[in-house]
Amino acid sequence: MSPRVFACGPHATPPALVPGGRLVLDRDESHYLRRVRRVRVGATVEVIDGAGALWSATLADDDARACALELGERLPTITPPRVVDLVLCMPESAATLTALTGASEAGAHSITLARSARSSTSPPSAARQLRVLRAAQRQCGRPLPPEVHGPMSLTDAVRAHAVNGQGFFAWAAPAVRAQSERPNVVGPRVWLVVGPEGGLVEEEVNVLREVGATAIGLGPWVLRSETAAIAGIALLLNV
Repeated sequence: MSPRVFACGPHATPPALVPGGRLVLDRDESHYLRRVRRVRVGATVEVIDGAGALWSATLADDDARACALELGERLPTITPPRVVDLVLCMPESAATLTALTGASEAGAHSITLARSARSSTSPPSAARQLRVLRAAQRQCGRPLPPEVHGPMSLTDAVRAHAVNGQGFFAWAAPAVRAQSERPNVVGPRVWLVVGPEGGLVEEEVNVLREVGATAIGLGPWVLRSETAAIAGIALLLNV
């Protein structure tokens, strides 16, 4: 797999790239190629352009100031079979960051951080969230990161998503975990609620059922929140 670099920083305007053009990387991306990946002149890399596309490129120049790439062709990208929006009832901070990473790599379209009865009260900082999401993009080759919303109450998150697709929630009740049937997914967009450590309380389950969300099991054992997020997204994308 070729190393991947970003054409610009997270808050910069994506540059207009053209085949055969030249792209000078910023200091951070140059350092990544030069010192972390030890890429040499002539090597092939992939460029995440920040506007929803991937490009092939060749390292053309590496001087003391910056790395310069010669752009090749725009690469094909894969579109997920449906949109999956994740509502993550926040576990502790490190687990939330792990869940953001996994959900991004698994294909979540958006992630809403929610406060539930048993969730952590404080989300990771925006800077830490951005850092792990960019690392996930670099790893998996995703052209754009998922949208991240919140934090907000679980009730508000459910109400916002209830009008936008079919709803599911991962539930660790023994009867649900024992289910062998795959969920009946209809339509191009779904949303999934994953509870925190300790799971959802009865009142929260009732709210989800009132808006028509369906409980799904993710295997015979009780999963960590970050594992359940990945498993649930993968399941809903592939049924």
